[in-house]
Amino acid sequence: MSATTGPAAREPGYLPLFDAGGEEEFDPWPGWAAPHLPAHPKVTIERLEAELRRLLKPGLPATARTVGDVLPNLRSVVARSVHPYDPVSRVDSLNRLLVRMLVERDDGSAARILFAIAKGTRGTTLTARRGMAARALSYEVTHFRKQIEPKLLEELATALYTDLLRYKRRVRRSATSEEPTGDTPSITADDFTHEEELVSRIWQYVYGWRAELIAVGRLEGQPGYESQVEDHRRAAAQKEAGLRALVAEYSRSYGSPLVPQGDAEYSAEGLARLLQPSPKDAADDW
Repeated sequence: MSATTGPAAREPGYLPLFDAGGEEEFDPWPGWAAPHLPAHPKVTIERLEAELRRLLKPGLPATARTVGDVLPNLRSVVARSVHPYDPVSRVDSLNRLLVRMLVERDDGSAARILFAIAKGTRGTTLTARRGMAARALSYEVTHFRKQIEPKLLEELATALYTDLLRYKRRVRRSATSEEPTGDTPSITADDFTHEEELVSRIWQYVYGWRAELIAVGRLEGQPGYESQVEDHRRAAAQKEAGLRALVAEYSRSYGSPLVPQGDAEYSAEGLARLLQPSPKDAADDW
């Protein structure tokens, strides 16, 4: 089934993402943010290899016409795009990712020549680029096309798949007894993405909700503060509703119930537990 079909794909805020991993998924916090949405379709290394092969003839940069439906909709590509709901932005994100992977390869310039990012190769035919790549590795052209080129494509597809796994649902420690921690965040050019903005707004609401609950607990029971306590209760309810809406949007967009902060990840459900009294505290209130 295509990721761009089905009723869920037509819902506001739903991105047509392709994911990685096996068919079986272990999700210890299911159904909190977007229980009605289906699992995103999975890709394989073989499928990625086939999609990369179709890019060989036109070369990079890929365009909406040459790229197909899979590569620009990989979760790892969408997460890096500045405007994830814009197909042009996703294609731009894909081009930047592929160029970085090709430049970082340690096998010389053959793969860069093949995908037309080496100097002097843009606009050349695939036949001409195969000849240049074969000469760069001191191979005969037919041997390069039949034996070496498939290996280069497989290696690049594997790198894409491995990178995609970084954006897969990852089972990490629960947030039942942890407080959010981390270094003071900085802002770099890599942070100018929809995902990073959404994560920052989620934590903004987490701490806003926590502040209102603290205000209620601090003032409750003190004479003369009844109206302020009620104001803080209403503000806490608004913050909670806003937090749940943001987490639902994150789950719809990126398919994960885990919200990152620094090196840690917190379940969407666990964010609420962070703000509630512990069982011991609740017993003490009685």
